[in-house]
Amino acid sequence: SCPQRIFLPNDRAVEPQARTAYERFGLSERQIELIARATPKRQYYLQSRRGNRLFELGLGPIALALCGASDPATQTLIDRILSEDGQGSFASQFLIARGLDWAGELLKQFPQPDKEQLA
Repeated sequence: SCPQRIFLPNDRAVEPQARTAYERFGLSERQIELIARATPKRQYYLQSRRGNRLFELGLGPIALALCGASDPATQTLIDRILSEDGQGSFASQFLIARGLDWAGELLKQFPQPDKEQLA
């Protein structure tokens, strides 16, 4: 019923219970192994009528820092930045904290929208 499916990397995909779930989606042993060996937050497995393939999203360091901010340590960092600096400078402070000083400093050079403009 779903024309395309994207599977996230899962190092536990080869375990019996997970394997059974993937097999219900019609994946072969080789496809399940690809999912198990894929690099988290970088590679994904596409299943579609036109073919199946492992692909890399190709995010650069800035996009990866923002989109891949899901681990507990990063969530703690986000909370700290928001409490210390607020929302107005969050993006630049977050990028600096993630070691992307050049991007954070560059972002500071652009005017931020007023809260009224965002509403």
